[in-house]
Amino acid sequence: MGILGRLAVACILGTGLTFAASVVDSRDHHSYKTMPNGKLNWFTDNLNFQKTASFADHGKNQFYTQEAWDGACPTGTHLPDVTEWNEIYKDRFTGPRKKPNVKSFAGKTRGYYLMGDKKKDTKGKDAAYFAIAGSNGRAMMLDIKRGVAKPVSIPKDAAVNIRCVGERNLYAEKNVSKEDMVMTDPRDGKKYKVEEKSGLLWMTSNLKFSLQSAKQCFLEDTVFCKKHGRFYTHAEAKKACPVGWHLPDDGEWRDFQKDWSKLDWNNLGVGGCKDWDEYCDEGATGHYWSSTSITKNTGRSWEFRRVGKNINRTDENVQKGLYVRCVASLE
Repeated sequence: MGILGRLAVACILGTGLTFAASVVDSRDHHSYKTMPNGKLNWFTDNLNFQKTASFADHGKNQFYTQEAWDGACPTGTHLPDVTEWNEIYKDRFTGPRKKPNVKSFAGKTRGYYLMGDKKKDTKGKDAAYFAIAGSNGRAMMLDIKRGVAKPVSIPKDAAVNIRCVGERNLYAEKNVSKEDMVMTDPRDGKKYKVEEKSGLLWMTSNLKFSLQSAKQCFLEDTVFCKKHGRFYTHAEAKKACPVGWHLPDDGEWRDFQKDWSKLDWNNLGVGGCKDWDEYCDEGATGHYWSSTSITKNTGRSWEFRRVGKNINRTDENVQKGLYVRCVASLE
């Protein structure tokens, strides 16, 4: 991803994180961490652009009057409107953890300031106040004590904090180039073609991650790993996909194969499997793990037969070597 106007977005992916991003405002090179919610990435910190700020408190936190709200956010981001605030309220600020979630989101700053007040005393100290786009004199109040968030009217000369939001690039979050529909595994740089089916991204070739031994390949020959991917036990398969991707469950496989006329049998129905010291037919069958387990020591698997163009859904011993196709949600 490149710089667009004043905005640079840097993607940082690591173990345990589905997606983390930072936005660098090139006007002052200040960096902001973000968190995903719905279709937006929300700043986790208040805007700190001094040039358009109306007031800074003793902690050098910037506050903005309503005249400064428009255009305050870096290019490529925007001030959230009331609908966008309501969405994050519904997703983050309800339920048993609403109080700690509101407190965490609000950060350390509290209240607002009146520019006509010479003393600049803090007003509304029990809450945090944030600008709302097109609000007609309202701000979003996050009541820290009660865990409540709602729009409230504020005086015309009130200066409040600003949180910016930007549209999420769901493909980039999954390390997918939308132009050529190729996913790059950040762990080893291997590339996989992907396709979209029913709101999911599916790899169209088998995973090859963590190939350490020829024993993980058909006939213990690495040539076949390059061709078909490597075999995984069920336990290995459930941990094999990159961050943001997962092993499809039985239901996701069911949805995938509903329309047999659109299946690439020459792709799916090859590679075989490894059953202890024996192998399935490499040229006519392909065997894939799901994350589902119905009975002890077994995992639900899907077998695609290239020649007969049929599918078997079976429960296999968890030590059997099958292939992995990873999927990722675009929601």
